[in-house]
Amino acid sequence: MDALCHAMLIRKNTKAYKTIVAIVTDCQNRADRERLIRLYITKAGHSINDRISVEGIQGEAGLFYEMNYQAVLNNLKSSNHQLHQSDEIAGLYFFHSTPNKAWDETPFEFDEAVRDEFASLPELPLVRKKEKAQKFVLPAPKIKSESKAEPKTAKKEATKKTDKAPVVQREDSKQPNYKLRHNIHFTGLDKIVFRQPHLTRKDVLDYYNKIAEHLLPYLKDRPQLIRLQGDSAGNPGYADAEGLAQDGKLELPDWLQTATVTEGRTLKHPLLCNDKEHLLFYAGIGCVGFNPHHARAKSPDSPDYLVIVIDSPEASFSKAIDVALTAREILTGLQLPSLVKTDGMSGLHLYVPLDAKSDFEAARNAGEYICRLIRLKIPDLVTVSGFDAYSYGKVSLDYQVNEAGKSVIAPYSLVPGTAATVATPLLWEEVKEGLRAEDHNHTTIFQRLKEEGDPFAALSKKKVNAADLFERLEGNYGFLLTPHPDLLLGGEGRMQK
Repeated sequence: MDALCHAMLIRKNTKAYKTIVAIVTDCQNRADRERLIRLYITKAGHSINDRISVEGIQGEAGLFYEMNYQAVLNNLKSSNHQLHQSDEIAGLYFFHSTPNKAWDETPFEFDEAVRDEFASLPELPLVRKKEKAQKFVLPAPKIKSESKAEPKTAKKEATKKTDKAPVVQREDSKQPNYKLRHNIHFTGLDKIVFRQPHLTRKDVLDYYNKIAEHLLPYLKDRPQLIRLQGDSAGNPGYADAEGLAQDGKLELPDWLQTATVTEGRTLKHPLLCNDKEHLLFYAGIGCVGFNPHHARAKSPDSPDYLVIVIDSPEASFSKAIDVALTAREILTGLQLPSLVKTDGMSGLHLYVPLDAKSDFEAARNAGEYICRLIRLKIPDLVTVSGFDAYSYGKVSLDYQVNEAGKSVIAPYSLVPGTAATVATPLLWEEVKEGLRAEDHNHTTIFQRLKEEGDPFAALSKKKVNAADLFERLEGNYGFLLTPHPDLLLGGEGRMQK
């Protein structure tokens, strides 16, 4: 059956389409989104008449809801998907990809409550009353006979724990008591911040309240890049209090501390985060991860550490680990102290402590030399950002973060994303096969600190002068690293002995 005969196309430039996009986008991080927007799945080639309610999928409802919600968002923004409204089932929406008009993809519907919640928007979508979701059990993979004797009670218990959405408190939740010196009224405590696991803003605040003593030393006296949840990756964030207040939604407290720095002829007042009050205020308005500058506010032109970002193209650490270990060999050979931490995703950050007596240019140049020495040793595995043209499938080495105003995620900060991972300092002996970012999260980090302490405590011990380091690298290895035309085109091996 041709589903298009029974559907109306909703064009992208219409008010109706823009209203649907606004509602779906706004609900993405709401605790009650499952109540407001109901999702279905269809098998490839099937129509909405064969839809399966995500709510009824036993044991996997939460996972499928998250996957399909993201699919609806992506389809709304995609140029290859067209939104349709069913003529047969009032209030049911779905997509067709341009090359395939036989498959009703990612059906969804709005609950009646949407009309009240979003009454100010023009041309509201049709809504549907909630129907009882028919239970659906996903086909199980074939397993060995000895595993069939699973007790019925265990199955029933597992279903109880997984097929219902977590219960979260409403907006009028009791204010948390963090024993702060300043009174902060926290809002949006029920707002969902992480989906895997299910964590609210209140959970994020609890984490930062507990981790503050370990995190704040890496934030203190450093200008902060504050980016609120929901900002696009391309958004530069809020560099100062004025930028944070531009939304018109925030009333900034008079105790909020800023620094004073000069950029060219412009006087700037970047935000600081020197105590728990500042930390929880930023987290309370929607900041999930903390990105401090590499220099302190009192000496904004002189970084006190050099960072090399190792970014793997894969969702595992396997290549990044190999590169990090090679980097350590080189840094040890250069008699340089080095520390390493996860970035909370699929990469690692290497740190070389500096004495804050040189400028960013010296740090950047020294970082470039180190990256190119690593590349010289393992050319088939790495590419250097801003230098190599060919990078597909290789690990990226980035030294360009060593510039004024740039930053990386702080040690012990949560990392924005779907999972509540933590940017975690490591012991070098831990950098080996099997290391996974997801093993270091908002719960495991505290036991780790209790057992291992803070590996980055050594960051303030042995320090290096960046200008002297650059001069030494250039004098000893400059002849090896002379650019070659083949190198600029991504060629390999021309600089090897």
